[in-house]
Amino acid sequence: MKKIILFTFIISAFLFQTGICGSIEVKNAIIYAAPPNANNGGAFMEIKNLTDKEMVLTGAENNVSRVTELHTHIEEQGMKKMVQVKEIKIAPKSSAVLKRGGDHIMLINLKKPLNAGDTVNIKLIFSNNETVNVDNIKVVKP
Repeated sequence: MKKIILFTFIISAFLFQTGICGSIEVKNAIIYAAPPNANNGGAFMEIKNLTDKEMVLTGAENNVSRVTELHTHIEEQGMKKMVQVKEIKIAPKSSAVLKRGGDHIMLINLKKPLNAGDTVNIKLIFSNNETVNVDNIKVVKP
């Protein structure tokens, strides 16, 4: 019985650390250090939908900024610009890759500068009321 409890605890800890939570797996989460006077930052990651249904990321929260928004880049009149989006859809059994120049999570009005070596915790919020905590995301040099 003790071995079963220990095994369950170890598996649970592993799933928590890797960002796996039921129907979602998060990999390669990263945040780039911001210049000293920067007021905003961005979070990038791969969000994998493990289900047979579309998943919709509708928001996020974090511990380093006052506002968190979902953003993407669009091209308008030959110019690329960043815009806020209400959601990021993730098709069944596929992934959304949040990256520079594409979909990403904006950390707006930082409480303090993001320096290499810092860590950030982000909670992803989905339309089905499921949340996934992605903890200890490393801040690295760009």
